[in-house]
Amino acid sequence: MFGNISQLLEMKKKAEELKAKLESITVTEVTNGITVDCNANRKILAVHISEEMMADKSRLEDSLTLAINNALSAAEKAAMGDVADIAGLPGLGNLFGK
Repeated sequence: MFGNISQLLEMKKKAEELKAKLESITVTEVTNGITVDCNANRKILAVHISEEMMADKSRLEDSLTLAINNALSAAEKAAMGDVADIAGLPGLGNLFGK
């Protein structure tokens, strides 16, 4: 019984370490004049929009959606590599494009 508790505590500790590491990894994606900064925990940190994008609302909305999706995809790839490494499967992260 105590072995299970210690295993659970170890898993919790690793999960907290992973979360902290994912928070520290930042990806930046630039799409059509929009720059999106995101961490590997898939939290948007900043959005920068060029002046030229401000003239066309429809184009801005489409490009913003695309830029955010690209940033979240890059963040997910970065996270998957680190999850595999922490889970004890080093090198498996390369399968996810890291």
